[in-house]
Amino acid sequence: MMRNISKYAVLAGVVLAAVSCTDYLDIKPYGKTIPQTPEEYSALLQTRLYEIEEGEETVIGDVGFIADLECYADDLESKLTQYPSGNYVPLYVGDDLSDKQVLYAHLYEVIRDCNIVLDGLAEDTSDEASDVKGLAYALRGICWYNLLRNFCEPWEGNASGKLGVPLVTEFDMETRAIRSSFTETVEQAEEDLLSAIECNIRNEDYMFNSDVMLGYLARLHFWAGNYSQAASYASEVLEKYPLLSGDAYKAMIQTTGAAAGNMLVKGGSRVLGSGDAQTVTYLQCKPVSKQFINLFAEGAQDIRYGLSLGKKRTFAKQPLACMRSAEMQCILMESQYHQGQESEALASLNELRRNRISGVADYTMETLPPVDSEDNVKVDARGQALTPLLYAILCERRKELFLEGDRWYELKRNGRPEMWTQRQGRKYTTLKFMYTFPLPIADVILTEGLVQNPGYEKVQ
Repeated sequence: MMRNISKYAVLAGVVLAAVSCTDYLDIKPYGKTIPQTPEEYSALLQTRLYEIEEGEETVIGDVGFIADLECYADDLESKLTQYPSGNYVPLYVGDDLSDKQVLYAHLYEVIRDCNIVLDGLAEDTSDEASDVKGLAYALRGICWYNLLRNFCEPWEGNASGKLGVPLVTEFDMETRAIRSSFTETVEQAEEDLLSAIECNIRNEDYMFNSDVMLGYLARLHFWAGNYSQAASYASEVLEKYPLLSGDAYKAMIQTTGAAAGNMLVKGGSRVLGSGDAQTVTYLQCKPVSKQFINLFAEGAQDIRYGLSLGKKRTFAKQPLACMRSAEMQCILMESQYHQGQESEALASLNELRRNRISGVADYTMETLPPVDSEDNVKVDARGQALTPLLYAILCERRKELFLEGDRWYELKRNGRPEMWTQRQGRKYTTLKFMYTFPLPIADVILTEGLVQNPGYEKVQ
């Protein structure tokens, strides 16, 4: 996060990126001992777990990655960025499109390690090997999900004709895969997450147990528009991790160490470091948007109001890279809505609000507030106009997951609205295609038939 930001044109910035995901193929340990035992293969993945615990951008994310996503979205007001501190954070997503090619490569590096483990332990049926293979399936499935969200166009009501990502499920130095379909990528991610559950990881140090996999299955199917499956998995998680309220909720949100409360998994489980603290300090150069503040109609009655907002339009909440059960409640209530179960969706919405807002009266269909015409989100994930019920659901999600990197993906999922900001008399626009990050240019050049994402095709 702490970097000097160049304000060159976005396409020029993309040209500068030279990182290739094909590097993930070139790591056979020639001249070194090839792993033989589950313990030795585990060491390959332990590095990834250590990175997650220390806070990194690849699998779960870190404070810097979450902060960047918040800069791209609209809960913080880019037009009012304060300088010189503002030089250290992105003005808008166009500042960082080159960096996202590095993210692509890093995700495939994790997939590479998982493939080595799964190939090497294919015939080992011991409990220890099952745990290691389960971890490999878990990490690989999460990587497919991250690739889908970041490097593929959103579902938007129909997956037909939409591209996924190259699927590489075996270690092969000669592989130069082209893109699968959107549906095939979803199916591969689902298969890996289910395989991780089947392995029934027993080692608590591996972090990614079956409950976490259920959460990722809910996320995956929600992103893919498979709302029946998303609701089913979200409900299963909520049965084990019911919503928290009051002091228990406050303690969870304010945690700076390991996962707390009903967090299923958390990146950066160590205590907030000096680099992260400085990132948060620089992020404070962007005031909280007035439109977001206005969502708290109940003011201090809403526990999230004091936890989220500080004085003079600053934020009080620590950026979090985690999965917690309240997100499952958000998935559940919107999935119910999209299945035509409006009464159930309204009940789920009211349940969340009762756990967050003291003395709140339940919404009825008649008392739902109107859709705010000033909100950047104008349509839902199917491209249809928002109703008061769905808008209320989206607003609760926005308040609940503030500074957790969610709003950027909500904008992408719901219409990809074009937004603009300014600095020193120049206008910078987040165009629709920028919500989907570019594949590494080197890969597109070297791999025959590999299709670049729309908007970046002429960049070489």
